[in-house]
Amino acid sequence: MKKALIVLLVLSMIAVFSLAGCKGEVADAGDDVEVADAGADADADADADADADVEEIDPASFEGTVEFWCFATEFENFIPKFNETYPNIKVNWTNIPNEEIASKLETALSTGTGAPDVFVGEIAYVKKWVDSDVWENLSAAPYNAEEIVGDLAEYVVDAGRDADGNIRGLSWQATPGGVFYRRSMAEEYFGTDDPGEIAELMSTMDGYIDMGRTIKEESGGENFLIAGWQDLQWFPFNARTNPWVKDGKLMIDQPILDYFDQAKLIRDEGLDNKIAQWTPEWFAGMNDNIFSYVMPTWGLFFVIDPTINPEEPEEGVEYTSGDWAVASGPAPYFWGGTWLGVYKDSEVKDLAWEFVKFISTDEDFLKWDAQTYGDYVADLAVVEEIKDDFSWESLGGQNHYEFFYEEAQKIDASKITKYDQEIQNMLLAAITQYVEGTLTKEEAIAQFKTDVQTAFPEVDVD
Repeated sequence: MKKALIVLLVLSMIAVFSLAGCKGEVADAGDDVEVADAGADADADADADADADVEEIDPASFEGTVEFWCFATEFENFIPKFNETYPNIKVNWTNIPNEEIASKLETALSTGTGAPDVFVGEIAYVKKWVDSDVWENLSAAPYNAEEIVGDLAEYVVDAGRDADGNIRGLSWQATPGGVFYRRSMAEEYFGTDDPGEIAELMSTMDGYIDMGRTIKEESGGENFLIAGWQDLQWFPFNARTNPWVKDGKLMIDQPILDYFDQAKLIRDEGLDNKIAQWTPEWFAGMNDNIFSYVMPTWGLFFVIDPTINPEEPEEGVEYTSGDWAVASGPAPYFWGGTWLGVYKDSEVKDLAWEFVKFISTDEDFLKWDAQTYGDYVADLAVVEEIKDDFSWESLGGQNHYEFFYEEAQKIDASKITKYDQEIQNMLLAAITQYVEGTLTKEEAIAQFKTDVQTAFPEVDVD
């Protein structure tokens, strides 16, 4: 789901739509229909009632090709699994790098030429597709998605809703986050490596920063709380009360103003190692002198695990697999996520919907994904059924599924807007200038507002 250095990453349809996508014919309303004689016995009536139930459509009866654009490499495994159930739907998957897919889709959608039948919306731009009428309204007939999303994490469903509350996109995953930390350092500096006790220590930003002071003092400045102050961004972003833009106005909540001061304090007191995210040095810190990393579900599988337990170990590196745990931080948060939608002008909407529905809501598929790859799925009924069975080796046997199950239920997606990624990048740039002493706090805030105004003239920044 994410950066250049990472490869990241609804049950049955109503008969009227499903039949439209299947081979065969549906009887006209005027065709003759045999009706059971009123004098038939009770058993025959019961049998007739059962036969009158909606028939399940054989997935093999769906035939055709679905064009699919995505950046998430997990579909290399997902599509063959889909074809075990839907053997006659061919999914032509075009894998496009995350940094390119939004612009390529914009071109295809604006020209009306070459757009795929199904395409993804990553959290950075999902609201762009949701609110621009390029995805089908899945709440409406014949999809009726509202009937099959009851077990999905509420925030995941809400993120795929348009301004009128209609579902436009669905996701198979939830991406709550936590603070991953080194158990050995926790024992040394805080006398415990227990996630519950560590969570208490860092339940506020002030408490988390105090932990950094302890680490610095006890280690003689050799170990650090975090690699860089930017790693903390998801706490203030998710602690906001308001979305970035509300009623056309830029909203700068107190947690954002506090973040300026917290970042400056962390740097001035030497509590971070002055390392930018996604650099080689940032990754290397996981096997060296960094106590904690703020990461979501996918961060465990695609970032931390491959770094602390690589397939090809480097000579001289002391890898730290098994020396980690995850705990709640100063605020619940989520980071990332990928939604699927059906292109409104697709000529195979029935097939496209079967694909989206299966990936997002098929319980057997979701269990397989979770149990095979450890992926944290959005279906909370599935999670509740399987969560007690997990023990993650790199986390010293901790049950990460149980942890993320609790965190996912704390998340509020109501603040997501189409502006988020760009505004947050502008904020980080402004804070950087303050941290490095180029601008005062007041000047940095003013610069942030100017940058937002330039990028989004329709937004009132005063």
